[in-house]
Amino acid sequence: MPFPKKSTYLNAATFGVLLLADAALPAWAMSGGQQEEVFKGIARDAQGEIAYIEEHRMIYENGRPQRNETRYLDATGKEIAVLTSNFTAHPYVPNYAFEDHRFGRQDGTFVDGRWVKVYGRADQNAPVQQNMVRLENDMVTGQGLHVFLRDHLNELAEGDTIKQVQFLVPMEGRDYTFRIRRLDTPSDPGTVTVNIEADSWLLRLFAPTLEARYDRASRRLLSYQGASNLLGADRGPQNVTITYRYPE
Repeated sequence: MPFPKKSTYLNAATFGVLLLADAALPAWAMSGGQQEEVFKGIARDAQGEIAYIEEHRMIYENGRPQRNETRYLDATGKEIAVLTSNFTAHPYVPNYAFEDHRFGRQDGTFVDGRWVKVYGRADQNAPVQQNMVRLENDMVTGQGLHVFLRDHLNELAEGDTIKQVQFLVPMEGRDYTFRIRRLDTPSDPGTVTVNIEADSWLLRLFAPTLEARYDRASRRLLSYQGASNLLGADRGPQNVTITYRYPE
């Protein structure tokens, strides 16, 4: 069953960008060979309460991300969702699979040459919808957005550079043009904060705006603010602030 060909707005939850589940390239992985990093992210809601916890395991090969496994836990430590990504086919359009155990919501991608198979379902009672989307040169999806940001971090940190990407949303069955630019943070010159928003003014009325802050030297993701890729307990979109904790 194919996705509808048109969508009137970009769902905030599906554009959670899955950036929230990304690991940044650690400095110690640059020497080559396979390396592993395990770390956590703490997501808090508007009231400052823990919305969920992310546990990440990222595998690198010769300094490049290869696989990422992310477990989402509620405040009590119970697993509520899982995300796996594989970057070997494409650095910015990974093969990924996401499942929310609470509702049975699923989505994912699979790169096949110049095409990307996308699939998803809203909940356990809904049929799985799937489609094939042409792989474009400037396309990103899921955790690939973070890899793109890391690869272009120095360029974004200088001047007024604005990058554009076609962000593929599997649950929508289509891609959207988003622009990325640096936000000025004169009080913290060792970090780079980027803003990610829809290029279309009409989409900006509905789509979320995201902010991600990186350490410029290590290119680690330090914090994130914006729409989550996890729905709230009421199955509605939720905005979160996430801080990341890395091992010493």
